Amino acid sequence: MRGHVLDTGNGAPGRARRRAALVLVALCVVTAAALSQPADDARSQSAPAQPNIVVITTDDQALSMLHRKFMPNAFRQIAEQGTMFTNSIVTTPLCCPSRASLLTGEYAHNHEVTANHYSLLRDKGNVLPAWLRRAGYRTAHVGKFLNGYEGTVTDPAEVAPGWDVWYTTLGATRYFDYDVSANGHRIHFGTGRRSHVTRVLNNKAATLIRRFGPGTTPLYLQLDHRAPHTETGTNSGGRCGARAVPESPRDEKADRGLALPVPPSFNEADVTDKPSFIRDRPLLSEGRVKKITKRYDCAIGALRSVDRGVKQIVRALKQVGELGNTVLVYTSDNGFYFGEHRIARDKTHPYEEGIRVPLMIRIPGAAPSGVPLVPQVHEQVANIDLAPTFVDLAGADSCTPDGPDDGGEEDCRVMDGRSLMPLLTGTPGWPSSRALLVEYDGAGSKGTSSCKYDGIRLPGRFYVEHVETPDPLTGICHEADEAELYDLSADPYQLQNLYPSDGEAAAALGARLDGLRECAGIERRDPVPPEGLPYCE
Repeated sequence: MRGHVLDTGNGAPGRARRRAALVLVALCVVTAAALSQPADDARSQSAPAQPNIVVITTDDQALSMLHRKFMPNAFRQIAEQGTMFTNSIVTTPLCCPSRASLLTGEYAHNHEVTANHYSLLRDKGNVLPAWLRRAGYRTAHVGKFLNGYEGTVTDPAEVAPGWDVWYTTLGATRYFDYDVSANGHRIHFGTGRRSHVTRVLNNKAATLIRRFGPGTTPLYLQLDHRAPHTETGTNSGGRCGARAVPESPRDEKADRGLALPVPPSFNEADVTDKPSFIRDRPLLSEGRVKKITKRYDCAIGALRSVDRGVKQIVRALKQVGELGNTVLVYTSDNGFYFGEHRIARDKTHPYEEGIRVPLMIRIPGAAPSGVPLVPQVHEQVANIDLAPTFVDLAGADSCTPDGPDDGGEEDCRVMDGRSLMPLLTGTPGWPSSRALLVEYDGAGSKGTSSCKYDGIRLPGRFYVEHVETPDPLTGICHEADEAELYDLSADPYQLQNLYPSDGEAAAALGARLDGLRECAGIERRDPVPPEGLPYCE
């Protein structure tokens, strides 16, 4: 919601009342757990009004890579103690727009990051860490930040708005020989195993928990991994060089020769019903499949050290007595393709492999007596729902104070997502037929992906309108009028495009899509959107 200002009126007392109300449900769960089992942390007898929040985000992790065999600690420490979301998507399947949605709770058409450029972000200081810091949190960022951030500041090591602690990797994706900004001071890491970026980031996250966890100030820690993204513009050498690089030879060997997932969409035999940028693709050759398999092996190997980091973080939380007071979240910024629909490597297409991502959340007290309150959630959720959830848990507002000349008003983002707390606690309040917008705008670029599209995804249906597509010879984007419609209940791998044969369904979904393209906020929760814009769902 561009430039909207909300006057909260009551100021700090109002925020305090909201804080108490917003965390009431979570606190009831925590209290029940404390009564049913011995305390395992320093504050479990009097659960904190504001839990610590630790968010672990991977880079380009396909949903097929979230498997107990590869990531036992993530399953054991987060999923089995909390909630596994089986139908989580990103609303723009590209790194920077997706991460901007996590920081704002907004669709890309509202936060305005439609490409991999931080400079596009509207109202850069009015973001999640600033809201949480204002609510009393210490905020810490570790790892990758939004693409292109360094180009927007005078000093590439400068700390971004809202962060108290800043330990952020600089430059493109490298597993070795890279720089980190440590609270504004540049530190270089070399080529030895101890400099592997995942190892360094895991150690830093655990160190910050041990340093700040024991205090009375709640901690928001966002750990943004490089893995399993491929290296960019460099080659670290070895079998996996220029791909995702495992931390150790043991990690690499563990997954050598791993069977590549081959769903029905893999190297799709008949793509005559697909848009032109898919229809023009040849079948993947045997040599190409071998390269895809090797890239998948290396990515899985790189994720093993991410998984060890989950164990490190949990161990650090136990050491300082804060595990029972901490929300743990695991997700990815987007999915990835490994040969599905003849796509050898990419992320921006509007298919399930690109938009569906892992999501596991463990909230304090969610597993009294070892039994999660809500072990699985099948409702459709998205990355825009994470910021509203954290704001809810923290009792915060999505607002920052304006200057003294603004009459005491606050500058507030009106988030497009919803708090996941009703789903996490099994309480009413979640819409049963909610539709989500999937949008991408790579217009003006060159490539083999769709250049610009808008889609609507709801339970059992996915409809996409391609506004621009690339020329098959030059890759230059041009205007187009192509569409896709899939019955996800009967055709989860999107093999049969029902457009234009099912014109009635396409027309109905197209009309509903029109309402989402410029939507802002949630009805009955937020003020009326400006300029007559519709609410989001």
